Amino acid sequence: MKSVVTTVVTAANAAGRFPSQNDLEAVQGNIQRATARLEAAEKLAAGLDKVTKEAGDACFSKYPYLKQAGEAGENQVKVDKCYRDIAH
Repeated sequence: MKSVVTTVVTAANAAGRFPSQNDLEAVQGNIQRATARLEAAEKLAAGLDKVTKEAGDACFSKYPYLKQAGEAGENQVKVDKCYRDIAH
């Protein structure tokens, strides 16, 4: 995964220039929001099982045909695999 700094420097280099003031301000803003992004990621990770269950339930509710024979939710083993995939 590239950092915002790497992305900005690479884009500027590809354009044959140094990073502009706007580029540097974008990097600064990204760094200032890092704490909030980290906090959000920690909250999501802490509630991953709940989010996964709600997302899977919503899919099976919105698309009830998924519970039919031959579909992704026809038995508990397949349902469990769906939830596993959603978590990933």
